[in-house]
Amino acid sequence: MRNPFERMPTVLTADELIDKAFRRAERAASAFKPRGDRVKKARQREELRVRTVSNVIRDNLRKVLERTPGLSTLPPFYQELVDVLVDRDTFHKAMAGIDWAIRMVRTLEERYVERIRYSKDPDEMAQLRRQFYGRVASVLRDIDDRLRYLNKAREVLKDLPVVDLDVPTIVIAGHPNVGKSTLLKALTTAKPEIASYPFTTRGINVGQFEDGYFRYQVIDTPGLLDRPLSERNEIEKQAILALKHLGKVIVYVFDPSEYCGFPIEEQMHLFEEIHGEFREFPFIVVLNKVDVASEAQIKRVEEFVRARELEPIRVAATKGIGVEEVRKRIIEILRPMAEELAKKKIEEELRKYRES
Repeated sequence: MRNPFERMPTVLTADELIDKAFRRAERAASAFKPRGDRVKKARQREELRVRTVSNVIRDNLRKVLERTPGLSTLPPFYQELVDVLVDRDTFHKAMAGIDWAIRMVRTLEERYVERIRYSKDPDEMAQLRRQFYGRVASVLRDIDDRLRYLNKAREVLKDLPVVDLDVPTIVIAGHPNVGKSTLLKALTTAKPEIASYPFTTRGINVGQFEDGYFRYQVIDTPGLLDRPLSERNEIEKQAILALKHLGKVIVYVFDPSEYCGFPIEEQMHLFEEIHGEFREFPFIVVLNKVDVASEAQIKRVEEFVRARELEPIRVAATKGIGVEEVRKRIIEILRPMAEELAKKKIEEELRKYRES
């Protein structure tokens, strides 16, 4: 379980890469002890400079290509997040620009090494090497905007949430302060991991719990599923679409006591929006803080929920009341999926074993 972009290296700007390559070439030339007459020594030294510059530049650029995952190979959840954050097409073009630069630098290296080898004048060799430097610098400056873009993209992508895509996942929704994080802690019986999430200022909470051999993942996404769609910007709306690739059950939390600061009417309205947005998923409705809410408040929300053919669960997450019932309802819905995933995993391991 890891962020697919965590190995993506820092991307140097054109000037930084040029400076690094030229300095490395001069150090290599200074340490080199050529043999032969004056012409042969000059030829060896200039060829070394050209080769060193080419190698340093291509190695640095190739590292970016090799350590950056292909977007088409990513799970749909991460593909959506990348598209939201950095724009998939622009990212592809930037990576293609790096590939082009690698090929151009290699072509220039071979061309100028050949010309240096045919030259018999040390001054001409030095001039050819300087021409090569200039051509290579031009190639890098042609892609400088793409290099800068990729480094900015890296700063965002390295903070993508780390979630287990092979575990059935429950997404918790509801207004702030209704007890979503408290419920998550109670369900997972562990301190949730706080994972960086570029769409919100707070980050997501991730926890897991087990049922025999099966594991389930519970996440809370502050800032995404806690206010009406009309109050969200386009990036947040697209981020919610990305969550659809991850979540398999939505646990919606009401606070009938209204101690959260939001009237029941607002909570009902948000539920309608979330229910409509994730209509293809099973919903589990939790009425939290029933230990402090009045019976009239609780029944009002229960009537609203039952009118939508859902059976709410009364919970007091801080006291552990009703939490086990929520857990059982989750397992009842997701157990078939967990069994299927486990079966596929075993089949894949057997296939690999047979092929080894």
